[in-house]
Amino acid sequence: MEWRVIDSVVCPRSNMTFVCVMSSKNLKLIVWTITSLKLKSGDRLVPTRYGYQLNRNPDQLIDVVNATPFRPRLWQILLQNRPGRDLRLSDKDALSL
Repeated sequence: MEWRVIDSVVCPRSNMTFVCVMSSKNLKLIVWTITSLKLKSGDRLVPTRYGYQLNRNPDQLIDVVNATPFRPRLWQILLQNRPGRDLRLSDKDALSL
């Protein structure tokens, strides 16, 4: 399932990048990734057996750690707080927001 990047936020404390994506079937998700690549609105994440390729470039792989359904409140918390060591969000926390 290919994802189109809508927005992303990098947390410098945890080195995690949170990415708001939309699937081809209009499913909106928040994807937790580990990458040094900059993700911009309009970028495409394409699944492979080794990770997700950025814009179909095999040299630009991204590890997906977690994915949750998009929740506006959760996205606002991520944008404002940029969780790291001080703020941890579990799957249960993310789904309850």
